[in-house]
Amino acid sequence: MAVALAFVTAGALAGACGNPRPPASAAPRLANALAAALSTVELARIPWRCIAEDLPEPTATLDKSWKLEGHALQHETNLVIGIVADAGGAAPNTLAALGRLRAKLDEGHAELVLALGGMGTSEPELEATLGVLAKPASPVIAMPGDLESVAGETAAIARLAARGAPVVDGRLLRWIDLPGASIALLPGAGSRLRLAAGGDGCAWQADDVVRIYQQLSARPGLRIAALAEAPREDHAGDPSGELALAPGPAIDLIVHGPTQPVPSPARTGGRDGTRARISPGTADATPRLPETRAPAAGLLTIHGSTWSWKPL
Repeated sequence: MAVALAFVTAGALAGACGNPRPPASAAPRLANALAAALSTVELARIPWRCIAEDLPEPTATLDKSWKLEGHALQHETNLVIGIVADAGGAAPNTLAALGRLRAKLDEGHAELVLALGGMGTSEPELEATLGVLAKPASPVIAMPGDLESVAGETAAIARLAARGAPVVDGRLLRWIDLPGASIALLPGAGSRLRLAAGGDGCAWQADDVVRIYQQLSARPGLRIAALAEAPREDHAGDPSGELALAPGPAIDLIVHGPTQPVPSPARTGGRDGTRARISPGTADATPRLPETRAPAAGLLTIHGSTWSWKPL
């Protein structure tokens, strides 16, 4: 863009020096050139980085049982964690469904809610969907997925914080540290083509995944990865999910955004390196093709050296 602007500006100055009264069309030509250059820059925008060492640290006002230090959220005991994803926006019936799911999470004594992405694109949508889930006693970790605008989610979290709703920006948070488990967060999408918000979305690179998996594998206790996207798998011969998320060193559990509308069935596990996979299904209550299913979520309980999953 600098070369184009220099060329246009030099041309305009040369015309001015050669003729004290330049033709009337010079200004429109200059304006058109500047507009074209700026348009090119806009088209060249790249997504926000989801994982980078120089990202700012998240901030939030949380209950005293929580400690937010650097890029890690720490709790003094193991937890019951509510898992929600893929609301798809703030349609009235979806907000009502999120309210019912939040009540079920309360019944299951969820102390933290992990939103794996797909909760909306714009600031109003995200403020509405995340606001239904946030409660003083159980904060929400809002991980951007393939729908979220980074600017929109940042603004929504700020507005919720001003109302006292405890929501932590999952793009800036790297770890959830518990006495018996480490949870690594990997938000965003692996390709710009899947970002509904385009250049204002959030993307990761394959090297990011390798580094996070390696760091997680080396930790003691349960090793859990929370992903906005799903790793590659086949459903009746139809592959879905992101290939770069599938391989890696030994970890115990992958909690991921849905490729199917229904939640994963109940199961349990421990520190066994099997890379077990669970997903909460979709929380969207609007009609979907080929079949609309009831909005879903799940409860992940960390107890001692084991974990258990309950679909809702």
